[in-house]
Amino acid sequence: MKACFFKLTPDAFVCFISVTVGFTGWAESVKAKELYIQPSINIQTEYDSNKRLKTDGSTPGIDPSSYGLISKVGAKIGARSDDYEVALNNQFIDNRYISDLDLNSENFKLDLSSNYAFNERSQFELNGNYTYDTTLTSALTGTGSGIVQNNLRRKLWTITPTWNYTLSDTQTIQASYTHTDVQYAKSNIGSFSNYTVDNVSASFQQQWTPRLSNFLSLTGMSFKVPATGNGLIKTSQDVTQYSFSLGMNYQILPTWSASFSGGSRFNNTKQTLRIKNTAFEQTTSTDVQGLIFSVTVDKTFEAGNANISFSRSTNPQGQGQLQVRDNLVASINHKFSQRLQLSVRGSLNDISISGNSQSSRARTYYNISPSIRWLVDKQASLTLGYRYRSQSFKRNNNSAVSNSVSLNFNYQWDKLITQRY
Repeated sequence: MKACFFKLTPDAFVCFISVTVGFTGWAESVKAKELYIQPSINIQTEYDSNKRLKTDGSTPGIDPSSYGLISKVGAKIGARSDDYEVALNNQFIDNRYISDLDLNSENFKLDLSSNYAFNERSQFELNGNYTYDTTLTSALTGTGSGIVQNNLRRKLWTITPTWNYTLSDTQTIQASYTHTDVQYAKSNIGSFSNYTVDNVSASFQQQWTPRLSNFLSLTGMSFKVPATGNGLIKTSQDVTQYSFSLGMNYQILPTWSASFSGGSRFNNTKQTLRIKNTAFEQTTSTDVQGLIFSVTVDKTFEAGNANISFSRSTNPQGQGQLQVRDNLVASINHKFSQRLQLSVRGSLNDISISGNSQSSRARTYYNISPSIRWLVDKQASLTLGYRYRSQSFKRNNNSAVSNSVSLNFNYQWDKLITQRY
């Protein structure tokens, strides 16, 4: 356990085994009423015409296409009692590709979810995550990989304690804190910077009627990037953000619901330049104010559901800058039968950098992913999917397109449960 989280060793499979064994021993020591484990395995084959979303001419003479085999082995381990519930979800991921580009990696993820009820009104939650992956892996699950110059190791851990308190039958409050630490392997190529994020939030919700509620949310964030740069000049960055938003949830009809929130953010960015082996230090400060919002509409059908949302948010990211993202997402799921399901999901992202409208990283990214899933039985499923991705940069109009086809097999065992504690 210690090697996994403090020394951050690259042997992800050893972490997977040690976390599983360590959690089981802890559950026995606290006399949990129920202890369970649920293993799973996932194997996916795929072809992608442009996995890294390389723009035309960026890699002359190199074929951007790839054939891949992604293997995932996981186990969810949990313990329950009358007052608490704890679950650890471990996953080891092995990515193997036939490609002219560097795409191979071995990754590890650990998700913690837990809650403890002090009484009927007060509840405490503790959630966390440890991820050992690569810059390319994290970019592919985000908003495009065209800005990733090489495949660097990334170590991320985050922890979030949350307190929920019920004031009355119609009023609740919530307070939470999140700490995130991201580290990248050193490289002379690329522009990724280590960073930390501390986020504090508080919210109040009022339930006016069974169909209508509204809420107020206040958030404070600190985003720090330590001194980086090669040679004599190094720069560090410290971003402070305060935001508030007011929103409402409304059940329009039994099968229709909607939510809306809107507010403002206030950012201060301090950038400090230092020259090595001298006393020279220069700090510049920039203030930015912007709008944040979120609109969501949900619809349920007899054989499925649909969802559409549009939002604007800010996200710290690996290039050491605060990203502003306008995100439009739509999805629909339809069950043809108990075993056959169709899903279509699409998203459009307009991405810029806070306070820098001319940034070379400003871009538009969108994708659409239809898939069809067949339940072989209650444990096994097969999913055939297609994904179209497109990315274009605003500053130089460079663009890239990707088409991919995948076949995914997933098997999840039934929970192995014991109550002899």
